[in-house]
Amino acid sequence: MAAEKKPMQTKNKVLIAGISLIIVAGIAVGVYFGVHKNSSSINRRCNGTPTTSAPPTSTTAVTPPDQKGTMINGTLFPYYNLTGEAPAPVGFLTPGTYSISYDDGPSEYTHELLDMLDKENLKVTFFVNGNNQGCIYDPKVQSVLKRAFESGHQIASHTWSHPQLPKLSVEGITTEMTRLEQAFQDILGVVPRYMRPPYGAGTFGPADTDAKVQTTLKNLGYVITTWDIATTDADIDDNNAVHKLSDEQLMKVEQGQVTSVVETGPKGATHMQLMHDTYMRTVRLMTPWTINYAKNLGYKLVPVATCLGDEDPRTWYSRIGPPSPNPPTTCTK
Repeated sequence: MAAEKKPMQTKNKVLIAGISLIIVAGIAVGVYFGVHKNSSSINRRCNGTPTTSAPPTSTTAVTPPDQKGTMINGTLFPYYNLTGEAPAPVGFLTPGTYSISYDDGPSEYTHELLDMLDKENLKVTFFVNGNNQGCIYDPKVQSVLKRAFESGHQIASHTWSHPQLPKLSVEGITTEMTRLEQAFQDILGVVPRYMRPPYGAGTFGPADTDAKVQTTLKNLGYVITTWDIATTDADIDDNNAVHKLSDEQLMKVEQGQVTSVVETGPKGATHMQLMHDTYMRTVRLMTPWTINYAKNLGYKLVPVATCLGDEDPRTWYSRIGPPSPNPPTTCTK
């Protein structure tokens, strides 16, 4: 399936803009998105929209001795030694952290990305669609999604079909989220608490459409998270004619998107970087460059939830239970 274009990212430029009152003193993270510039949107973009209660999770089963991790309500949380009740999620930025996240996948390049992340011993966040680049129920997609989860990466929602949420009714938004929830439950046994709206649409301003999106997602129990750095990889790849610009030239553009935010903001400010694991250059070139760049600046690379102070992976999900023994294999009803 051809890669879907990202119209808002082409228009958007990202900057550090202010300090939210709920963020730890001294941390400043802000975002420019075209005409959308206001302090309330900064808080939503970096901190997410907090929910009122933590998911009821507890360790209820013993992990088999041949598996690493902790078994919780029939779902294995890999590589985590979790005991007792899950703590309530936090709601502030963690100083010195840098999250790398990927939208729209998994794709044909995600296994290669996971190989790299395994070698670096790093965890990231995948904002997954149900039926966009491919069907989430396709056995190959299920395989890479399970591998990402079982490797300890955070899995989050990016809606079922990647629509612009303000254009949908409340019922349409709800269907986009709940249909993907069912797929996550079928395949992984968990339902994410964190989501990223496609294009960031519906989360930046006080307009009625934005309130509709935000209220609907909050009522569904979601934490809305966006980004403060967008490499614009999707716009560059989708709009670049074959051989028009070299990989080196394109990389300079994307690297500039990163450095223009990091190097103009306070030292150690928390950053959340958006990329797409659906592009070969992003996986093979931009990801290793970002890892080295952030590490050389002294950042700790973590998933988005950890960047937001939510360190226990049990609280990354609103429901935890056994996956389906026989999940569907197609997206058709």
